[in-house]
Order: sequence, then C-alpha cells, then structure tokens
Amino acid sequence: MQTKRIYSDESGEGQEILRAIRHSRVGITPESPLAFNEEEMSWSDFFNGLFADTLMPHFIHINQLVSQECLKSVIVQDENFLDDLPEKLSDRLRAGSESVFAAREGARGMRFLRKLKEKSSNCSFTVAFVVNLSGFNIPLANGIISYAFMEWMAGKNRRRFPLENISECEKLFFNESQQCSEKITKVLAKHLSNSQIVA
Repeated sequence: MQTKRIYSDESGEGQEILRAIRHSRVGITPESPLAFNEEEMSWSDFFNGLFADTLMPHFIHINQLVSQECLKSVIVQDENFLDDLPEKLSDRLRAGSESVFAAREGARGMRFLRKLKEKSSNCSFTVAFVVNLSGFNIPLANGIISYAFMEWMAGKNRRRFPLENISECEKLFFNESQQCSEKITKVLAKHLSNSQIVA
C-alpha cells in the first residue's frame, strides 16, 4: 500500500498536508466545539475513539456519495448519522455546519455545497466540510487530516491559529495526534480498496 504519497509530498516534509489544511479551512471558524471538546475528554481518547470509530467512517462514506453527486443519499445518510449520536454532539455538529456555509457563500466551484445548504442547512459539520473539500480537489486522506485539525482546533478554541509555519502546526497538532497517519490508513483500508486509498 503506497501510503506515503497520501500524507506528504515527494520531499517528505508534509507540505501537502499543510496545504490541504490551509486551503480547506480558509474562512471556516466554528464558534464553539464540534464533536471534540477538551473539557470532556483528551484529544487522544477522542481521536482513537469517536473520531476513528464513528466520524471517520461517516466522512469516508459521504465522500464517496459526494463524488457521485448523490445529494439525496448524502442528506439521508447524514440524518441517520446524527440521529445515532448523543443529542449534545448532534447539536454541536449541526451548529458547526453554518461556519462552512458562511465561509463559502458565493465562492466559485461550490455548486454542490450551495445545493446542500438549500436542501439541508441543518446538516452536520462533517458533511458540509466533506463537500467543501471536494471544491478544492483535496485527496481523501489529507481531507480527513484537515477535518481532524478542524475538530482539534475548535475543541481547543484555536480557531485563529496561524499556519504559515509548519513546525508550529506539527508541534501543536501532529504531536498531539501520535500515529495519526497510521490510524487513518487502517480505517481507510477497512472501508476502501487499496486503489481507492492511493487515488
């Protein structure tokens, strides 16, 4: 499995990940925690638990539906997903989606996101963020890392953290996400074929 090309550029310095995070989050500033809240649990417990077991599989499934432009299926799957979550988490994820819609209001290449807002403005942040990523053609694995960063940032109230310096980003995010790439690879392998993972 050619996992390295997913997570870093040819130099191996992680610039592709940084680029993915920077492009995907421009203007998106959730006003409160999403699913992760450091007052409720540690980042490690969240990432290895709820994120890996529940949020990431939903992210992957929605990404597949978005690539097929199946808006109705996206909405149905997301509603089922939210219904299965504790109400507190569901409410926070619903509230967070507005930050994505507001950031991309009138932006080019966001036709599917506009349709999603028209049909299901109360969707989860997860779904809105996946659709947002599709507008930037960000690879799935880098998109998942970007989503993890958004959860981490909102849960730690670091919304305005500057990303110009990759070493700072690694120190504050990747150091708290030990074996992040390995975990994501395992979840991707469980839900996708190898060819889909490296595409």
